[in-house]
Amino acid sequence: MPTYTLDGVPLDHPGGCWQLKLGTKRRPLPGIRGVSLTVPGRHGEIPIHGLDLEATMLPLACAVYAYTPSGTFGGYEQMERNLEAITALLGVRHRPMQLRYEAGSIVRIADVTVDPASEVEINVGTAIARFTSVVKVPGVVWRDEVETTWAGSASALNQPVTTLAGSTGPISDAIVRITGPAVNPSVSDVATGGTVARGSGLLTGERLLIDCGQMRARLVITDTWDLSTGTDATGQISATGPGSAFRWLHLTPSIAVGDPHSRTVMVTSSATSTTGASRLEIRSRRSYL
Repeated sequence: MPTYTLDGVPLDHPGGCWQLKLGTKRRPLPGIRGVSLTVPGRHGEIPIHGLDLEATMLPLACAVYAYTPSGTFGGYEQMERNLEAITALLGVRHRPMQLRYEAGSIVRIADVTVDPASEVEINVGTAIARFTSVVKVPGVVWRDEVETTWAGSASALNQPVTTLAGSTGPISDAIVRITGPAVNPSVSDVATGGTVARGSGLLTGERLLIDCGQMRARLVITDTWDLSTGTDATGQISATGPGSAFRWLHLTPSIAVGDPHSRTVMVTSSATSTTGASRLEIRSRRSYL
């Protein structure tokens, strides 16, 4: 049975203090930000590809009971204490909270905000309270808990990024690391054609770190992923492809022909003057709609 955990606190309390109602839904699929384009003399609309996704919302219906955390019935007063505890958890406003969805071996996380959607209904006789909150996922997609690193060639066509296989959503915050020697290195997402490139060379031992989510780059000379070190190289990066003015290299999974269970992120890299020491690495987490 699927469960949710908010900031490390189970929303189905193990002691029975509160439980999500059985009608609580699985996380919804995101909508598409609507854009329509019509022209005179042509039926219908002009198809537009690469539209952005809308933030998703998930209602959580919760029942609060009169049990202590150890499972002992405590009457109406305990129900009030439990209600205060769960509303305090849901009432965080100064930062995003982390919602964890778990169904067997499937684990997905998302940064969320929570808003009340109903008044609290209390049955005094049974010491039970009920209310509904709405969880909003501003970043739309859900992610793996653990970041992974993939290593490939600095110059090769259609390389599958095996650590991101199985994703269903775009990955917009990957960190790309290119190790020299490499002249005019570039990396392209095969599905969308988006590319990031640097029009100069990397010496042996030099590494170019490209943070696609923050649209910044650093040149370092140590084996690090820390973008607070090294020399700023952001102005040396050129980005092309859909939406490249606002984002760098959205890694996008492609579905194998006839097999929707096979989803692979593929990249093409290019550089000249490479050696056995040259390589491309990508660090990120898988993404899910």
